[in-house]
Amino acid sequence: MSSSDVLKLDSILKQLDELTPRFSAFGSYEVVDRTDLTLKVRIPIAEELHVQLYANSGKGKLNLALVHGGQRIYGEDSEGGIEHVHPFEDPESHMEASVRPSLQDFLSKVQQHLEEKGLI
Repeated sequence: MSSSDVLKLDSILKQLDELTPRFSAFGSYEVVDRTDLTLKVRIPIAEELHVQLYANSGKGKLNLALVHGGQRIYGEDSEGGIEHVHPFEDPESHMEASVRPSLQDFLSKVQQHLEEKGLI
């Protein structure tokens, strides 16, 4: 494990510390699993509703998902250098994205969606 791997995962946790209080939907987060190269985080919103984050610094992977009732209802992924979105309208589909997922942008989109749908 290189020091850059640790810093990348630690950077994600630092972003979570800074970002979750900025949005009314996200009060806290839980590190579900952490290894030298991977990080899995759950951000609870309401019963049956949460954000799931999975990062693998060895593979350059960042997967972000809004999960409701055990099903992904929105997601942004970066796998193998390929960025894609699972849109709210059709979360099983893949739409190519031109930029790597941003945690701040993702949380902002989720907050807006939850407000529009009256889920928070």
